[in-house]
Amino acid sequence: MIKKKRWILLAALLAVVCAILLAGFAYKKHKETLPEEDIYEQTDNSVAEDDKEASEPMDTDQDKKQDSAVSDVTTEEPAANSHVVVIDPGHQGQGDSTTEPNGPGSSTMKARVAGGTHGTTTGVYEYQLTLVISQQLQAELENRGYTVYMTRTSHDVNISNMERAQYATSVGGEIAVRIHANGVDNASVSGALALAPSSSNPYIAYLSDSSWNLSKCILDAYCAATGMRNQGVSTSDTMTGINWSTVPVTILEMGYMTNPTDDVNMEDPAYQARMVQGIADGIDAYFGL
Repeated sequence: MIKKKRWILLAALLAVVCAILLAGFAYKKHKETLPEEDIYEQTDNSVAEDDKEASEPMDTDQDKKQDSAVSDVTTEEPAANSHVVVIDPGHQGQGDSTTEPNGPGSSTMKARVAGGTHGTTTGVYEYQLTLVISQQLQAELENRGYTVYMTRTSHDVNISNMERAQYATSVGGEIAVRIHANGVDNASVSGALALAPSSSNPYIAYLSDSSWNLSKCILDAYCAATGMRNQGVSTSDTMTGINWSTVPVTILEMGYMTNPTDDVNMEDPAYQARMVQGIADGIDAYFGL
């Protein structure tokens, strides 16, 4: 009876051991066949360093070319050409009849600044037209790299012709371009002309050649751009603004405000753009640009 019980216990023990072994074997097989998503879930938070580097964007040759192209089209300020231009918009809102010397040391006295003419068709005053063109010319020249100074930027000033010439000297101007318009009794007279000192000018004869060259460059380019009749360069030794100059100087008479065609043309925005282009081209030509 006792022997029989021992066999029963051994059989039970063997059954337990077999069950344990079978359970371990089944667990091992289950672990080996885990689905991929379970494996990835275990490694979600452990990205390898190589993978990190691969996931970071790298500059390709194409990217570098694109960056270079962007830098190439970046808008830049126009390069300075080192030349300094002084523009004198002729006249002002009110003339000044008090006098000043016609030149250094001169006993001849002239009005500080005259009132100017006006458009017989448009009704525009010369001082208005000259400032409009001068401001456009300033912008055009600065766009070409010039340093530009204006003797006036409004109508409500009182600056004499002598003072305008002295201002050009004080700011280091290389040339002085005086912008004017003409007027005569005969309405049929039209065209543009320029004035420069003569070789016998008692004050600035040494500037006659350079002033003549400046006048011709500007006048020729101006007439080419606008189609205005070219009346040529004339000399004048009686203009206070010329006689007090210490740099090459010209007076550009842009057209006749007493001529209906010139008057209307000079108020047309498209025509004004050509006027400005022509003057600027003439200044370029003078400096050999």
